Amino acid sequence: MNEDNNEAGGWVCESGDVCDLFQVRCESDNKCCWCTMKEEQSLSPQVQQGYEEYLAEKKAKQEAEADATNNAYLADGIARLNEMKQSGLDAHNKSIDLCIAAFTDIFNMGADDQSMVREDGHTADVSDFPGFSEGQQVRPCCNKLPSMWTMTNIWAYDDTGEYDRARNKKTLSIEFRGKESGIKYKISISYKHQRAFKLARSIDVIVQANSLYPISDSVLRGFVEASDFLSFQVHREDADGGWDYLCIDPSGDFGVWPGDDVATLFMCLYDDLNTALDPAMYTLRHGMQDASKIAFLNGNSKSSIHRLAAYEAAFERVAEATKKMKREAALSLTSKLKSDFSDPEYARDSPRAGIDYEMLQDEAWEADWNDY
Repeated sequence: MNEDNNEAGGWVCESGDVCDLFQVRCESDNKCCWCTMKEEQSLSPQVQQGYEEYLAEKKAKQEAEADATNNAYLADGIARLNEMKQSGLDAHNKSIDLCIAAFTDIFNMGADDQSMVREDGHTADVSDFPGFSEGQQVRPCCNKLPSMWTMTNIWAYDDTGEYDRARNKKTLSIEFRGKESGIKYKISISYKHQRAFKLARSIDVIVQANSLYPISDSVLRGFVEASDFLSFQVHREDADGGWDYLCIDPSGDFGVWPGDDVATLFMCLYDDLNTALDPAMYTLRHGMQDASKIAFLNGNSKSSIHRLAAYEAAFERVAEATKKMKREAALSLTSKLKSDFSDPEYARDSPRAGIDYEMLQDEAWEADWNDY
């Protein structure tokens, strides 16, 4: 029995668990549909019990549908990424496997109202309960279970335009949010199958030639870059819900194969606030303060205002350090900052004083710090 519906004047809801299932409140002057129907139609205890069992079955089915939809987000994303593999390009295929692993890791973090990027509703129609005779109608508050929402914090979808489709170019976009910032990102991966096929056809000859240059992968890298069979663009959500382009180009910093860069970007952007502390990530750092504030105003940020302010101060210090310090000193500052922010309680409830890095000033110099 739903005791929360008991009125001080002695009214007791007779719906059992029905009101809880429908998420409605029953009061003496505003009775739930079940109590109203019982008064009007003299519903028997047997019908009430059967209806409760029927509702539980419907709710279980609704939950199963939600779970299936949630699992479909992951399966669909993996399938779409697998379509970017090419027989004969084993190293490239392994890099796609890394992308799949990163996609799966982020997916398995789970979604909530702050991190979700897509949701689907699932309703259950319960108006066909056999305990009601013909002509009797279930009241509006009892003919459908409340919607159950399936949420995901990362999802992939076909984003190929007609112009690209006509030229055998396929684009897969993947959206997700920074785990703490709540900022939404979109990585759009473009794949040209015919170019990948041509590269695969000659890959053995290219790898053999590359082996004669033991201190670099210049030959292999050159052919991979020239074929341009896989490329990507990064966007960050703007204040109006549109997309701002981010010029992030690792240029093979993470590996010869472009899929390696994409896999690394997944995890870097997922941990965007800490990634932006790296001196070389000036493009990501630019605009991060505004983007994190917008995410906060939209209810997506998991950081407090004080912690966001501490990150903002840290970004300014990193930017200054890259101008006045040697590389080693700037990297030491970054390491110190990341260590501080690794504590989830750091700067959560109160303002933090500026980070003291005077010990690094001896390493400072007047020339600009060179980006790498």
